Amino acid sequence: MIRMGLIGLGRMGKYHLNLYDEIPEVKLMGICDINEDEVNKQSKLTGVRGYTDFREMLDSVEAVTIAVPTKYHYEVAKECLLAGKHVLVEKPITTNLEEAKELFEIAKKNDLVLNIGHVERFNGAVMELKKIVNNPYLIESRRVGPFSERMKNDSIILDLMIHDIDIILNILEDEVVDIQALGGSVYSNLSDFASVNIKFKKGTVANIIVSRVTQKKDRTMSIAQEDAFIYLDYTNQDINIYRQGVSQHIFGNKELTYKNEYILERMFVYKDNPLKLEIKNFIDCIDNRSCRVVSVEHELKSLEVALTVDSLLRK
Repeated sequence: MIRMGLIGLGRMGKYHLNLYDEIPEVKLMGICDINEDEVNKQSKLTGVRGYTDFREMLDSVEAVTIAVPTKYHYEVAKECLLAGKHVLVEKPITTNLEEAKELFEIAKKNDLVLNIGHVERFNGAVMELKKIVNNPYLIESRRVGPFSERMKNDSIILDLMIHDIDIILNILEDEVVDIQALGGSVYSNLSDFASVNIKFKKGTVANIIVSRVTQKKDRTMSIAQEDAFIYLDYTNQDINIYRQGVSQHIFGNKELTYKNEYILERMFVYKDNPLKLEIKNFIDCIDNRSCRVVSVEHELKSLEVALTVDSLLRK
């Protein structure tokens, strides 16, 4: 059983906190936040010892989850790694590529697990994608939803689009040759929506749309390849595959109608809580029962592309 500590009791931190009792391989030894009232409240509810300084609980844990604001990720993760603790840090690992490289180097030098909390990697539908995607020519992704005040100071790319960048890079395993990005602000001083086109060496084009000012929440990805059109719904963890599509125009009496026929396959997807699977994978990596789901090189590439897009939108 791994003795775990949780650093950060904001929105994501509470999601983690609510799952630990469902994972028998974990014993939560401490929770931490700079908000003392929140620490006391959650400590009373869970019976777990609370701290306002994460350093004070490091001696009692083997691993930590870091769910503090992104700007503190590097500082907190570095101290935990140097203290010999395995680390699961929410995405993005940092907002600086060199800092991310340094953290992975520290983890490697000290034989520690350092995982990044890309929860969509553990979405049941996403986990099936690599089995069916074959040389696609067009990928379209939408991750949109209504505005939330708590998000206004966050980069929409590092907060939202990084999920889709990560997934696309993982299924293609191809070199990025061009990136174009357009966006605009509505309620904040940063881009609140963006449309990004990424071209890959083998010819695939990915069009990624992300928005935090769209009234209807939508989390989808479609993949067009020679033998199929694949449609993924992140929210429902569903995959539909359309094959042998045929369309025709039918001329009737003073009217023109359109007919589209295809074979539809609904793929069976094992559905579980993605965040719980993410935590279990982290524990399995520590216990050597499993390996990380993507390489360190992929982690750094996803961050690099996301930072490039973010930079383009800030010009």
